[in-house]
Amino acid sequence: MTFSGTLQHGIPDFKIANLFEDMPILKLAQNAAIKIMEDDPKLEKEKNILLKNLVKEKFNKRIEI
Repeated sequence: MTFSGTLQHGIPDFKIANLFEDMPILKLAQNAAIKIMEDDPKLEKEKNILLKNLVKEKFNKRIEI
């Protein structure tokens, strides 16, 4: 039995990104998300309403906004 696969180490299996190849774009996305949340934590501003609705749809019943 071997325990060296990525799943055993807690690295998620990405469907649209490769953790190792796409790290630069993932960091950009992370920084953008941090800026949005610092500016509008509850996503109440008009410019963030679509984002809030997409997050609610994607994570329905998993998080509260």
